[in-house]
Amino acid sequence: MNSVILCEGSTDAILLSYYLNKVSGWEFCKKSPEHLDIKQSEFDQSINWYKREDDRLLICGVGGKDKMASFFEKKISSPMIKSDAFSRIALVLDRDDKTTKTIEAHASHLFKPIVTEMKNDCWVDNSYVDAFGMKKTVSSLLIAIPTEQQGALETLMLEAIAEDPYDASIVKSAGEFVDSMQKSASRYIPNNRMRLKAHLGVTWAVQYPEKVFKLIDEQIRSVSWEKSKVLRNCFRQLESL
Repeated sequence: MNSVILCEGSTDAILLSYYLNKVSGWEFCKKSPEHLDIKQSEFDQSINWYKREDDRLLICGVGGKDKMASFFEKKISSPMIKSDAFSRIALVLDRDDKTTKTIEAHASHLFKPIVTEMKNDCWVDNSYVDAFGMKKTVSSLLIAIPTEQQGALETLMLEAIAEDPYDASIVKSAGEFVDSMQKSASRYIPNNRMRLKAHLGVTWAVQYPEKVFKLIDEQIRSVSWEKSKVLRNCFRQLESL
């Protein structure tokens, strides 16, 4: 069985791959399934395959939510129509300042005509017609992050880090520092999204000063995210892949 997770960027993809490796046993796989050679090309993206026994999982960071529909159309839609390539499709989106209903309505339009309904934190069966006129079924899942508040992936990660009381004080102080700097550093922190990134970056700089110049994937892999109750609650539906 083949499944695919589509997320906004490479950071999401790295976190998901690390987490699902630790909690569900998905291992990185260099070779894609036959007839599914989906490569990185015109998109600013992260595309990697993972395996667990006979199952395969594709995790794609597409380079932003605005590229989600075009990525699906160019990379995923044709294999679905021609060969029923994926039996499950999961979509991970930042909540930002939107309501769950708004995100569900938006997500339900991204992958038409293959997927016509998506529900947050719930698998939904969708029917579509393949190239041979046969009716097929694909299960879809939407995960809006963080789970219970406005924000983005960085919000979720900060919340997970703050589960430890010692680290919680670091997260709090890092946020206060970034807030105090936002006006004087407006060139670098022009909006709330950049403030979140700065907040996470400062937190990591304090926690891992020797790794501050390491690449983001090395930073992410240095944290035991699999122990987080916050992430388990957010990603629990993905464990059924």
